[in-house]
Amino acid sequence: MSRYDVVVIGAGLAGLTTACQLAQNNQKVLVTATGIGALLLASGCIDVLGFQPADSMEPVKNPASKLDDFLAERPNHPYGLVGRANLEAGLNNFLKLVNQHGLDYKGDFNHNWLLPSAAGAVHPTCLAPASLAKGELSTGESMLIVGFSQMRDFYPTLISQNLNEQDLVKAEPCLIDVTIPRAGKVDVVPTEVGHAFERAEFRREVIKAVKSKSKGYQRIGFPAMLGLRQHREVVADLEKGLDKPVFEISALPPSIPGRRLYEALKEAFLQAGGKLILSGKIVAGTIEGGRVTQVQLETISRLKPIQVQHYVLATGGLFGGGLMAHQDGRVTEQVFGLPITAETNRHKWFNPHFVSPQGQPVFNYGVKVNERLNPVNGSAVPLAENLYAVGAILAESEWAHGRTGDGLAVATAAAVVKQITGNK
Repeated sequence: MSRYDVVVIGAGLAGLTTACQLAQNNQKVLVTATGIGALLLASGCIDVLGFQPADSMEPVKNPASKLDDFLAERPNHPYGLVGRANLEAGLNNFLKLVNQHGLDYKGDFNHNWLLPSAAGAVHPTCLAPASLAKGELSTGESMLIVGFSQMRDFYPTLISQNLNEQDLVKAEPCLIDVTIPRAGKVDVVPTEVGHAFERAEFRREVIKAVKSKSKGYQRIGFPAMLGLRQHREVVADLEKGLDKPVFEISALPPSIPGRRLYEALKEAFLQAGGKLILSGKIVAGTIEGGRVTQVQLETISRLKPIQVQHYVLATGGLFGGGLMAHQDGRVTEQVFGLPITAETNRHKWFNPHFVSPQGQPVFNYGVKVNERLNPVNGSAVPLAENLYAVGAILAESEWAHGRTGDGLAVATAAAVVKQITGNK
């Protein structure tokens, strides 16, 4: 395994964007992960800063202009370490990366899209797939929102009612009954609908069911399931048949836009010469003399040592499995045993309100790092100068407070790539 320059542990947004950029900078990169990360649970958009202050009812329209205010409120957030330049570079790198590999993302650091959520709330996000961005609420264009009678967990009536009550747009629900493959199945899942839309006969049936009901509306919204590999073809065909703009609305997981994003990042990484091992768990890492000397990859028959120049920890927080919470109040990092500062009284891990604008304290627990994103313990001196932590595993990075998780992933990726490659 010494033929690699870098090992990235984790295949979520932070891990894959870091790995892609390193591979494109002539680094020999190995990605190992126990699974494909949280992208299939996410919207597929890149949230940078959605609300400031966190309890504000008004979404942020320009995240770049509100970043300093956010850091004044949360000075320990990792945004303060990576800096504005890395955040902007991370967004630009992401756009370039995905748009060169089959996707079409829109946006920039100075603008938030205001999109309808699956509950009819406003989702402010910085970068979005074009199919979701066409649902922008600030235009005021009326919309027909289409759902399927066979599908639970997407409710056009709820979405429309909430949008109308907020006086955002004129919205009307439309529930259709069409033949989704797997006849007789009432509770279909997003992946099945996504595959169905890639069949021309299914699209013809949908167009026939919707077209007469769409009169008087300027655009038509569907659950975000308009194809997987053939997404652009599906959208273009629906728009031609319905003679109106078509857009997607985020739905509950599994996320089809998240799946598209994962596949595009994986393709970009492999095309750049990277090696991906899924279901390959790194069970331990050794730190000696201020450097990581090796990690142990669990295989079917034995533990295989991997020795490279640089190691990137992108295993996520408590949700991603990078951290483990124990009954006795300890929170531990799972690969290197890095120090985690956490409240030992578990009753203090949570706010009384489950949906709190301040987030939950437990999700701020994580790995403390210096400006180079090396893990530290009480000072700026790195525990290992060739180990870097990115994304949700970082301390004080609770994503719900301001909606910053995706921005942090791409910003830390940009920062680490600079550190490893020396490119400024």
